[in-house]
Amino acid sequence: MDVERTMEFILEQQAQFATEFEKVNAALMRSTERHDAIEELVSRMAQNQLTIQQAVVDIATAQERTNEVLATLAERHIETEQAIRELARSQENTQETVNVLLKTVERHISNHS
Repeated sequence: MDVERTMEFILEQQAQFATEFEKVNAALMRSTERHDAIEELVSRMAQNQLTIQQAVVDIATAQERTNEVLATLAERHIETEQAIRELARSQENTQETVNVLLKTVERHISNHS
């Protein structure tokens, strides 16, 4: 009888072991699935990080170009202001010349009337 009880005990232990093994195996499968999901998430995050870094580089490059354009515009604005000042001086000279001419014509007309 001792042998029978020992065999029963062994069979029960094997059954419990099989049940526990199935539980551990199922937990391992869930863990593997979670690991795969996390790995995919990390991979996507790394890809997004690269995308974000590229976007930052693109923005910085665009800002540099914008700064260059603004510097050129500032230079052109200064040149335009100088040209307008010169035109204003020229306009003043022209106005003075026209005024002298008008006075001369008026004197000429008043002397012949």
